[in-house]
Amino acid sequence: MTNELTISSVKNILTEVGFPQKNITDITAICILALYDTKPRKKLIKDYTYLAQGARIRDILDFARTDLGRGYAENTRETVRKHSLKYLVDSGMVIQNADDPNRVTNSGLNNYILSDSFKKLLDAYLLDKDSFEELKGEFVDNVTIERRNNINKLKKKPIIISLASSKEELVLSPGDHNIIEKFIVEDIFPKISPNSQFVYIGDTRLKNLYINHDICQAIGLKIDVHTKIPDVIGYDDTTKTILLFEAVASSGPIDELRKKELLEIFHHWPHNIIFGTTFLTQKLFQSFSTSIASGTTAYIIESRKQITYQDYE
Repeated sequence: MTNELTISSVKNILTEVGFPQKNITDITAICILALYDTKPRKKLIKDYTYLAQGARIRDILDFARTDLGRGYAENTRETVRKHSLKYLVDSGMVIQNADDPNRVTNSGLNNYILSDSFKKLLDAYLLDKDSFEELKGEFVDNVTIERRNNINKLKKKPIIISLASSKEELVLSPGDHNIIEKFIVEDIFPKISPNSQFVYIGDTRLKNLYINHDICQAIGLKIDVHTKIPDVIGYDDTTKTILLFEAVASSGPIDELRKKELLEIFHHWPHNIIFGTTFLTQKLFQSFSTSIASGTTAYIIESRKQITYQDYE
């Protein structure tokens, strides 16, 4: 397929396996290139001779500078960890401290390696298109299992949502419904509407957890206890698009009646409206799939699937 991996080709691979779009950046690709590298080097972890054996963040930044001509400041380390390596680990592509899983997080020996399954996928990308397509399917299935495990971990603690657009953090009560909202905010919106801002985010216990009153005024939305609004509302001013998303844990999706209700709330809006219904699991989606309204999209978190309802008509 190609002779060597590049920043561009790695970003294409990440897109194909459903990696969060907002985190498909040059530095994320550079992390992968560094961890794939087997060139002999000095000043690595003791007894290590190349980066693929285990690289610290400082080693990755050194690689970026010496091999790619990309100079990153030392204070970039936390950004690399938080916005690239954290998501690569979460997606099963990278393993942290494979040599000592009990190592404390602030140790200077913290290091990262590629998982065997992701390394095989990268190898196949270079060597064999058919093998790559087959391994890609296997890897995505494995990521689904890992993602399911991460969802189960989230169920045991309060849900923290990071709003990238405003650099705020919201603390939601535990539960499936709010886990879904976390993925809507952090995974789905950045992928389908990177320039969008959040207008409203509810909590199962505190309905009006987050309201951007300025945007509400701009789009003519009045939120009160009598308005049955969606769980998450976003707005992209560059395209004049309103995004209306429901998180389905037990109650129903955006069916034809619910879509009609939402259109009545936004009857004054002359521009585009996107409707989305989000499920944690494929099983829950299947129980509602025949009632989802046409012209809307279903999102399944554990498998990262995006399905337009027209496919089911």
